[in-house]
Amino acid sequence: MIRTIRRDDLADIAELWRHFYPSRYHVTPELISYNTFDSGLLDWGASAVIHGIEGMLLGFVLVKKSGAAFYRGPDPDTAHISALGFLEPGIGVELMEHVKRTLSNRGICRIVFGTDWRHFFPGAPTDFPLLINFLTIDGFDAGGESVDLERDMTTYVNPFPTTFDDLTFRPATEADTDALDDFFAREFPGRWRYDVLRKLKSEGKPEVVFGMFSPEQCEGFALLQNWTHNEKIAGAVWHLDLGDNWGSLGPIGISKARRGHGEGNALLGAALEHLRDFGAKRAIIDWTTLMKFYGGHGFEVSRTYRSMALRLED
Repeated sequence: MIRTIRRDDLADIAELWRHFYPSRYHVTPELISYNTFDSGLLDWGASAVIHGIEGMLLGFVLVKKSGAAFYRGPDPDTAHISALGFLEPGIGVELMEHVKRTLSNRGICRIVFGTDWRHFFPGAPTDFPLLINFLTIDGFDAGGESVDLERDMTTYVNPFPTTFDDLTFRPATEADTDALDDFFAREFPGRWRYDVLRKLKSEGKPEVVFGMFSPEQCEGFALLQNWTHNEKIAGAVWHLDLGDNWGSLGPIGISKARRGHGEGNALLGAALEHLRDFGAKRAIIDWTTLMKFYGGHGFEVSRTYRSMALRLED
């Protein structure tokens, strides 16, 4: 029997998640709740579960609305499958028919797997062909690929210079709050601004932002996370697979005017050294196509995702 989702479905969803997804994509029930029920974007009407006659959960689909209500950039007529799980493909088909019917009736014109705000997946994992094949048969079109990158931080040595006459590389402090806000408004006014400033506020630790500062202003940033943090976003969602004393870097960016002079590598290297010195053992950089840039610091591909999107008929 199919019905719309409820909060008390969380324990069953978490159990089926562990059964459905490969172990490297396992997450805690708390993170499932944080990224969906508590996100403010869960589509309660489109999200659904199916139980068997004895009450066992047979399948679930978690649908989220566009992040357009929170930050600039997203298409408000796009919905996201945050996660999907089922015991049999037929159950998945029934869930997706409910999703497509519900969203189409509202005028939503496109469904994307992953990439939602507070996402788990940047796309469908290519090492999980069951999901890729299911989405393809269900009508989703495949697009480009992005990757997660990882490396052992205990052996990290920054190979790039960090000496620039007008720049310092350091963790942010309370005194940098206005400079950071000005930087993001100027350079990255969309999702990155919303994510990073919200993370800074929620953790109450300005040092989650590692900055690149000139005497006049902030010129770059890297978001750093580690095992002591309460909220886990971006690559930190896979912290169970990373192991104890995990670390995460990203997003990272510098001012347009400062690009092309080695300052991006300097910021990345200094931020990674800070993460290493804090005690991080294994670090992840998620959802990127810049393998060469990060590969210069010893990072290697750990997961690959394929974008999958479905255009709903008018």
